[in-house]
Amino acid sequence: MSEDSSFHFEDLIDRLLLIVTLNSTLIHFLLSSQVEENIDPDRVDSLTQGLLRTRKWMEEATTMKGVPPSTQNIMSLIVKRLSQIESLLPKLSDKAKQAERNPAQEILSFLDGSKRAPRTTASVKSGTTSTASSTGEAELVPLVGETETKTLEAYRKVDVEDDLFGLIGQTQRQIQQYSARCHVMLPTWWLEVLREIHRYKSESPYLGDVIELPARILVTIIKGLLTEAPGARLLQDLLKNRQQENYLNGSEQERIERAVSKYFQGLEGLLKEQEIDAKNKILEAQTAFDGFGWGGPELEKRLIKRLNQQCEEALQGAVSASDVARQVIYAEITKMLCKLQHAMLAETRPREILAQMKP
Repeated sequence: MSEDSSFHFEDLIDRLLLIVTLNSTLIHFLLSSQVEENIDPDRVDSLTQGLLRTRKWMEEATTMKGVPPSTQNIMSLIVKRLSQIESLLPKLSDKAKQAERNPAQEILSFLDGSKRAPRTTASVKSGTTSTASSTGEAELVPLVGETETKTLEAYRKVDVEDDLFGLIGQTQRQIQQYSARCHVMLPTWWLEVLREIHRYKSESPYLGDVIELPARILVTIIKGLLTEAPGARLLQDLLKNRQQENYLNGSEQERIERAVSKYFQGLEGLLKEQEIDAKNKILEAQTAFDGFGWGGPELEKRLIKRLNQQCEEALQGAVSASDVARQVIYAEITKMLCKLQHAMLAETRPREILAQMKP
């Protein structure tokens, strides 16, 4: 066997190992989605991007010199199966996005007043006289001393963020300061997450922690990208080869909005001061962390590893927190960060940037 053929077979082994990794990722996705009874559309889109690149890589392998015809046939079948899965995932993503949007829309429309919960009154004894309304419809008159039951709102979203702890202004100034020498698209991504979290309001006493705990983690992520190795050097080198991008497009912003909305949905019970099963929340966070998106071999992994460490620290915070409220909050932070990583891998520009950063 020639050195050229040997080289190709070694390359072929790498590609087949990638297929095994992809298979295990898909199996974990299917099983975890079944357990959670929920499909994350950002994770689906992230998988789609990885599958697309793997299929193209395998297609290239079918034309390599030195590959036996029988091996080429098997690889062609693998490519066909990957293509079939690839065609199904976007449909699954669309359905998952619709399912993910609806709960948030219902909550927000209810809080805005466009959708009201059924009015409840205390039961009235049989035979109690009712009075007619101006429209002629009968209304139940509550007995003396009885009050109408009011539904406690968990949270509401407003148009303008409230910089409760001064972290938004501080971070904006830092990004602006470093934009002269660093590419700031990735820091801007996390800044928009920070801003979105501050667009939620609640009368709950837990709101401070619900906003501040993830906000400080986000500030740490942004600071690490701009001022610490390896992020600072990678962003500086990137600016030399790529035009500055200090904005997000509509698709990127929409993914962030859904991720933050999902975070608050997960905390609805806590914000309503209901009893929460912290153990179950931690298990959900562990499942999300186990499915963390690393992307394909073409991406710069050092920045992804730093985010993975932040997710792990948040998960440890959920496990070690002394009170249930913080356990639940840190668990939901873990889930949100993992979801945002999938969202980033699903978008074209962040993937391009991570690929361009790789030496």
